[in-house]
Amino acid sequence: MSFEFSREILIDGAPADIAGVMFDPARETEWMTAVSSSVPQSRGITPGAEVKRTSNVGGSDVAWSTTVDAFHFPHILRLVIVSGGFIKYEVQRHGAGSVARIRATSHADLFGFDLEKLKGLVERA
Repeated sequence: MSFEFSREILIDGAPADIAGVMFDPARETEWMTAVSSSVPQSRGITPGAEVKRTSNVGGSDVAWSTTVDAFHFPHILRLVIVSGGFIKYEVQRHGAGSVARIRATSHADLFGFDLEKLKGLVERA
């Protein structure tokens, strides 16, 4: 069984400010409510770079990893979930702010995407 997730939100901020939070694995626990740990296995965001994560799914810890498939700062980050699925982050200028979009597929909700938290982190900075 596969789950599909699609979210978007308008944020009062520049694409670089949003991507600075959204694309940073060290900040995922601040706005992805299911993620309890996120550990990059190398420096930087480059094709093939891996991040190991742990999420709480239905009361159980689930280990999962991603590798970078495509990256164009500050507009696109596409991650492949090693166990199957993907995550795609997009940030585009929209008027005075920017639209942040997430599209993902996975075998479970490993993410807990909370775009209101993401918005608060960017707009308070």
